[in-house]
Amino acid sequence: MSPQKRSGLSAIGLMSSTLGVIFGLAGFEHGFFEMLQGNVAPEIHWVNGNPMIYAIGDAQRFWLYGFEYAYTLIPNFLITGILAMLISLLVIFWSINFVQKKHGWLIFLLLSTLQYLVGGGSAQYGPAIIIGLSVFWVNSPLRLWRAFLPIQVRQIFAKPWLWLIIAFALIFCQSTITAVFGFFYGIHDPEHINQIAWGMLYVMIALLPVMIISAFAHDSLKYDAPEFGME
Repeated sequence: MSPQKRSGLSAIGLMSSTLGVIFGLAGFEHGFFEMLQGNVAPEIHWVNGNPMIYAIGDAQRFWLYGFEYAYTLIPNFLITGILAMLISLLVIFWSINFVQKKHGWLIFLLLSTLQYLVGGGSAQYGPAIIIGLSVFWVNSPLRLWRAFLPIQVRQIFAKPWLWLIIAFALIFCQSTITAVFGFFYGIHDPEHINQIAWGMLYVMIALLPVMIISAFAHDSLKYDAPEFGME
């Protein structure tokens, strides 16, 4: 017999919808700058053995390191930019309306992969895949979590779930602003700003699993006895 689920906000669901929208906006921004480069073939830049393009061209660049890496299968900036924007809008729409539905996670994974393949950016692709896989359990009793983690431990992990989502979202938005415009509060040296940009990336890499663990811990408590649940 399945455990009774109590009502309440799903941390996994809110996490997936919020970050899905942000990842979609980031892909749209990539596509916009690619479209501005016009009906020309992109120049390939090999990065760690991977063929990448600069989403932001020389004419549109705001600062020294503001080129933004992307990958595309389409050998035309105008077409890849338009496709990236269209698919990114679908990512946003799906994240708001359907990602928490049955099989919504699978469509989200497909859309995120398409976004990556048509120039929608590379930085958010890895986190998008992890978030997409996580939302598979959005309405699950999370039996393994409840079996192997004592409720007291899950209560501790669950407490900062909302703040972790907010922190990740804000850092991602700031990192995008910094990547495009070279802006970071009170800093003007491009080399220093570039180091900060990479630092924010490393912070997000570290924050991502902590945020997911906290979200899962929160949602698992909904299936425990009421006296142990979250307020």
